[in-house]
Amino acid sequence: MVLVMQTDAPFWDSLVFDGIDEVEVEAVTAAFGTVEVVARGRAAAAACPDCGCFSDRIHDRYQHRLKDLPHADQGFVIRLTVQRFICGSADCPRRTFAEPFSRLAAPYARFTTRLDHALERVGLALAGRAGARLAAQLGFGAGRMTLLRGSWHCPILSSALRGCWEWTTPRSVAARPIPPC
Repeated sequence: MVLVMQTDAPFWDSLVFDGIDEVEVEAVTAAFGTVEVVARGRAAAAACPDCGCFSDRIHDRYQHRLKDLPHADQGFVIRLTVQRFICGSADCPRRTFAEPFSRLAAPYARFTTRLDHALERVGLALAGRAGARLAAQLGFGAGRMTLLRGSWHCPILSSALRGCWEWTTPRSVAARPIPPC
């Protein structure tokens, strides 16, 4: 059964996009235990991340799917329409760039920052299989390796985890440079 919910923008802005001004809700559907919010960016122009030049020339649009914290025991997915802009500077190495949503999610992320923080806390508390079982009970549905990767990027434990990683891996693997946090 597919249920089309009312798209009362102030309600969804306060529930999901609290403090995020750059997103506008277009539609909300609920089907098979998942709520899907279709949203788009409000920006008419954006600054190039390399040269800082503002551009209002749109190159393309694409859909970005983000998983968020569950609401009322239902999975929650944000289908975000992202605009790609053309950089107007002739000497900039970047020809196109995507509209930034820094408060909603990191670039190339599949989870929102809220879900990332929740998974990081579960990963720090339980890690591995126990954390994956708790995440499934909470409705996050993250695997054990996702939780361990989230713990890897935590600034508090990153040095301790990296020390353990170097100690438990062969010298050939441990000699490779470790990516920065």
